[in-house]
Amino acid sequence: MKIVCMKDELLKGMGIVSGAVSQKSTLPQLSNLLFDAKGDNLILAATDLEVAAKTVIKAQVLKEGGITLPGKLIIEIIKKLPQQEIEIEVSENEKVIIKSGKTKYSLVGLSKAEFPVAVDFEGGKTFKMATAILKDMITKTKFAISLDETRYVLNGIYFIIEKGKAIMVSTDGKRLAYISKENAVDKKISFTFIIPSKAIEELLKIISGASTEEMEIGVFEGQIGFKIGETILRSRLIEGHFPNYEQVIPKEKKGSLKIKTKDLLDATDRVLPFRPSSIKYSVGKGKILIYSMEQGKGEGNDEIETDYKGEPFTVAYNPNYVIDMLRVVTSDEIIFEFTTPVSPGVLRPADDPNYLYIIMPMRLD
Repeated sequence: MKIVCMKDELLKGMGIVSGAVSQKSTLPQLSNLLFDAKGDNLILAATDLEVAAKTVIKAQVLKEGGITLPGKLIIEIIKKLPQQEIEIEVSENEKVIIKSGKTKYSLVGLSKAEFPVAVDFEGGKTFKMATAILKDMITKTKFAISLDETRYVLNGIYFIIEKGKAIMVSTDGKRLAYISKENAVDKKISFTFIIPSKAIEELLKIISGASTEEMEIGVFEGQIGFKIGETILRSRLIEGHFPNYEQVIPKEKKGSLKIKTKDLLDATDRVLPFRPSSIKYSVGKGKILIYSMEQGKGEGNDEIETDYKGEPFTVAYNPNYVIDMLRVVTSDEIIFEFTTPVSPGVLRPADDPNYLYIIMPMRLD
């Protein structure tokens, strides 16, 4: 293999696939990036056998062929090269020479035949979805994914496709994020699956830098795939049954209030310096008092005007859980609904009834 390519293009391509490189495996090929030169393109790929990613960049291919190179090392080398034009040549015994200007590196790779999987988009059932819609749904749910590996089915986002509607749900048992989009997909398509958190993170990274308005989603045996332009991401699905999330959503409310999103976010953030495990929200006529305390260090409080006219009410929440949701909401105002101090509360955008955030309260001291 011998190619000439541009530094920025190569770094961008490696950045797209490098998240799929294994960080723990003792198998060197899983820590490597695949370089495969064909026609006028350089194919870049990586996998840890759970997630696989592939993308294509333009290159001047002087000799077709391929090699796999240590992912972390090759990215560091390319970043340090002084000029835009880079030459990469593979000689005998998988020895690789990298040149840019007067700078030269040599390193040893592994044969591309040792790369464990072909990252393709063949053999599945596919459907299309707007890239912006998928990005919005992921952004507004991924923060509630459970990090507890013993609760494996909660380590991802539950994705439901039915009658043209797309639904995403995530929960860690203490909070739940739900979002739905009408007419998001073909009405003939029907699927349910749980996408692992690593695949979610890699997908969000890819679509955040994509200019493609529409993408393809493919469902394969035990796997899901995403195709965005020249980039493909494949991932194993989480096996198991996601909990019945509809049982968690409160069916009634004792009271509700409307408040500016930024005001609630800023006030909650302002009482965080004491590092409280919980923050009290005391609702009264026309106002909400936000209070935190750390034993032996001090306390802080803030007050916001609201439209509330009901009976006084106090509830405590983990402040980070509140902030996680408020940071991803694009609406100017939030609706806060509650029943009792020991029952789940609901936060939702004032202008979007299809996005709900359920949060369990903490014990009032």
